[in-house]
Amino acid sequence: MKIVFIETENLNLCVPSKDNLSQWSEWINSPNVRDTVSSTLFPKTIEMQWSWIQNELNSKSRILLEICDKTDNTFLGVVSLSTIDYEKRSAQISTISPLKKNQKNRYCIYESRRAILNYAFHELSINKVYAGTFYPENKSYMIKNMCLGFEIEGIDHDCEWRNNEPRMSLKYFITKSIFKKKKIIDSTIDNLLSKKNLILNKKRLSKIISYLHVK
Repeated sequence: MKIVFIETENLNLCVPSKDNLSQWSEWINSPNVRDTVSSTLFPKTIEMQWSWIQNELNSKSRILLEICDKTDNTFLGVVSLSTIDYEKRSAQISTISPLKKNQKNRYCIYESRRAILNYAFHELSINKVYAGTFYPENKSYMIKNMCLGFEIEGIDHDCEWRNNEPRMSLKYFITKSIFKKKKIIDSTIDNLLSKKNLILNKKRLSKIISYLHVK
């Protein structure tokens, strides 16, 4: 039985259960996810993954939800708020959704992110949500997050090594005031990720990178 924690137009964000545990475990052991999510560098069994999920659910420092299609209940991914600091009123956001998307669910990552941001700002009284992503590997992903209201906070040079080569990460964030000012919750996902916004933020990102990147 699915326990829906947050509902959006097209998605149910559900409390994790054993129903999708096998698929979830397969994802975090896959090379594709491992290439972009550094916390999945080491193998995990299904039992280890379930133990980790239970520990995280019992903590007060993480919100962990399954992204499920509202009509057919397809398991599409996972969205999370972690390192929740109620004193500093901050949290880190992350998402895993390696499935090949179709026209209907192509924006499920961003719809789920917007929903958990709204929850963080209004129900948890969080003020700042932040994250990081490898660049240029995740350039398209970063541009779409900028369309969602996120701003670049800085570059983390040589933050990790892969194949004996250094990797660069972009640090980005959004505050409650930015979320409200840009009317993120009032806009449709299609409008936020429109071709016009994608082109605009692609140009913005290029300018920011050229200014911040130490070569």
